[in-house]
Amino acid sequence: MARRLPQLESIRAFEVIARLGSFKRASEELNVTASALSHRIADLEADLGVLLFTRHVRRVVLTLEGERLAAGVRRALLEIQSTIASVARNERTRLRVTAIPSHAVRWLAPRLAGFRKKHPETEIDITADLALADLAQRTVDIALRFGGGHYPTVEAEWLMADTIFPVASPDYLAANGPVRDPYDVLRMFRILDTTAENDESGANWRHWFAMNKLPLDTIGDGMNLNGALLALEAAASGLGVAIARRSLVENELRTGRLVRLLATEVPTNWNHYVLIHPSISAWEPARSFINWLKAEAGESAGAG
Repeated sequence: MARRLPQLESIRAFEVIARLGSFKRASEELNVTASALSHRIADLEADLGVLLFTRHVRRVVLTLEGERLAAGVRRALLEIQSTIASVARNERTRLRVTAIPSHAVRWLAPRLAGFRKKHPETEIDITADLALADLAQRTVDIALRFGGGHYPTVEAEWLMADTIFPVASPDYLAANGPVRDPYDVLRMFRILDTTAENDESGANWRHWFAMNKLPLDTIGDGMNLNGALLALEAAASGLGVAIARRSLVENELRTGRLVRLLATEVPTNWNHYVLIHPSISAWEPARSFINWLKAEAGESAGAG
């Protein structure tokens, strides 16, 4: 038999106390006495058969059972708020997504028409930004990141791996080729993405040189540009040879604007992840978007 739901007044009281960590502050927000709130929580704890808070002198702290209930209540309230807004104002659900600029421009943006076709009820706001988003503050709902996978306080879902290889424009390769092995790249003018060269992503010349056993002291010979988008655009314009992540050059390789110098690919140290706060990880619009991202990533890997 389905369990009877507790009184909604008790659930509301629990959510406010859990959020504020205080019966006194919760009573001020709800405009009821702290004693009345205490009775509601006592009734809720009796209904559930567990303690939801441990009481201290000036604050209350959620128990493990209280944490589980609070997370579920927050998710439910977010879904209710979203549905009410949609019904009351005839609005579509709106997702706020942040991604690093290179990934947003080269991988995500070309695919958004496909998402809109499948989910016309969901609007998406995209912010291209290198800054780490504070998902707990709900300024954004989902963050797409290229990193090592350690993201405390949020849920990180693996999206896809990546690989690197050198690329150049067809004209540059025709004038400076052929390239038969990695050592032939040493005589070419190299374009360095300084952002990648200074991190541990493995999406850089340093990693490619190391994997191909080339002399590391010659990596810096070339032009330094800040960012993958700049480096790839310079390569496509005929400046020289750049290191490309496969995820960023799918269209350029398909159209012939860029060509690969060698067939082999080197895996990056970092992978692509979808980050979301646990409180909304089950929210249907967010879950639909994440599932779509994973499907697109699978197709991208298969095409590569």
